Amino acid sequence: MLINFNKLSNIAHINCMKKCVNKSFIFIIVSLLILAMLLLPNLNFAFAVDGQVNDSYIVYTTEHEYLFEKSDVDEGDLILTKDFKQYQIEKIDQENRIAYAKFVKDVKKPNISKKPKGARTLSNNREKKNISMYLTHNDESFKPTDGYDSIYGAGGIHDVAKKFKNELEKKGISVTLDETLHIPHNSSAYTRSGVTAKKLNEEKPDALFDIHRDGVARSYYLTKVNGKEASKVRIVVGKSNPNFEQNYEFATVVFAVGQELYPWLFSDIYCGKGHYNQALQNKALLFEMGTYLIEKDLVYTSMPYLADVVNTVLYDTTVEGDENTKDPVVDNIIINGDDMKNPTVSDHFDAIANSTAQKTYLYWLIPLILIIVGSSVAVGIIIINSKKQPKRQRKSKK
Repeated sequence: MLINFNKLSNIAHINCMKKCVNKSFIFIIVSLLILAMLLLPNLNFAFAVDGQVNDSYIVYTTEHEYLFEKSDVDEGDLILTKDFKQYQIEKIDQENRIAYAKFVKDVKKPNISKKPKGARTLSNNREKKNISMYLTHNDESFKPTDGYDSIYGAGGIHDVAKKFKNELEKKGISVTLDETLHIPHNSSAYTRSGVTAKKLNEEKPDALFDIHRDGVARSYYLTKVNGKEASKVRIVVGKSNPNFEQNYEFATVVFAVGQELYPWLFSDIYCGKGHYNQALQNKALLFEMGTYLIEKDLVYTSMPYLADVVNTVLYDTTVEGDENTKDPVVDNIIINGDDMKNPTVSDHFDAIANSTAQKTYLYWLIPLILIIVGSSVAVGIIIINSKKQPKRQRKSKK
């Protein structure tokens, strides 16, 4: 039997080529998939999807009186209503999407006095006003306007953020809006947006806002201003961060000033179990700009008013009787205050942050000093004992 070695060689060569092609093909596909995974969150594209919003919860008091609506709730969450009554969710019926909240306490509303707005405002004398904003849930959209409640990529909420930015800039505020995508909309979104928030906070903005839209009924956010339909805004504060008390205090000041200037603007303050990246600073808030079932134009209508409240709170409202932040609670504030002796709300909370940072520094410094002193004493005792030991040994020999 004759063996054709040339033919066998060709077959082996062909098989080798096939294996190489297959490996190269697999390598290319895997490389493209990895590249797509790396680039996907950073590409500014969008495609529409629907069904991202679940039925919202209707929350009642323990006396079965209607209280509010929220897209998701957890036991222990707090709500501050427009009459400054605080409730806490204590029971949730998941099947029927109903929750019950017990009354906790009446929260003290800051005493507000208001001066006529003139040329001599602290805001006009301030060298720089700076606010930073970002969007954790980029896909959030407005179904009546955008056609979908969620758009994978830059959804309709980006348009609202830009509108808010423009209105703030009209007030002379320098606004940094970071539109980095943090998709998908899942439990890790805040981890991804935390990188963006941290980067923004390094620039030391006067406030840091995360822009969202809610997932409840249209009627809960629908309101009117001067006979024209508009959207309410909800303030959200995270309970799971060390700055909660200060963030909450700042939110109540914004809420109170908002009620004084535009009583229709804010729906409530909701305190959820999350952190919402608010540990970064004590003037970090999450704004729910309407809901997915409301027209985007109605949210636009509210943005000049929200911008005016934010500008007024941070730069034209003074904290009266502030004694070098010994008491962090804001009791008395003056809208359009022009007394240079009193700090603005922004300066007041900055001073608290600095004071807290110093306390934290001392908190760690004192134990460190004690450890160093204790270690030095221990080492000294060991050295002294080691020197005495030979003498004892010589005495025993005698």
